[in-house]
Amino acid sequence: MSAPRTHPAGELLQGARATWGTALLVAPGPVLRLVGEAEPDPRSRAVVRVLGARHLAQAAFSGRAPGRATLADGAWVDVVHAVTSLALAAGDRPRARLALLDALVALTWGTATARAARRVPLVSGEPASRRERLARAVHPLLPGAPAL
Repeated sequence: MSAPRTHPAGELLQGARATWGTALLVAPGPVLRLVGEAEPDPRSRAVVRVLGARHLAQAAFSGRAPGRATLADGAWVDVVHAVTSLALAAGDRPRARLALLDALVALTWGTATARAARRVPLVSGEPASRRERLARAVHPLLPGAPAL
């Protein structure tokens, strides 16, 4: 049995995502100050921690060697995240700038993840990990997700 096909870009991306998620989770105040929030309020810190946990969960699900479907599903999640951030920007004027910045960051993650997914060779009949089989099963159910 051969090992599942992966690509170093996907592996590197998930490491970067885990690092980003950890930074958001453990140091939301400094991250918010880096983007221009002089005095981050408790609600903003809590939202940033939730976003950090989301990134960590996505990195954990993707694993160390994510396959094409796993990465493609992750890109879809990032795009949905961006859309919800745009909705927040429209509905929460005081946090609109932060929500727009979050949408930009989520779109950047989504673009990088989609590019990494396209670099992973897709070979039919190849043995796949459980998480990749799950991702392949879920992918056709995601609204607007492109065909693998």
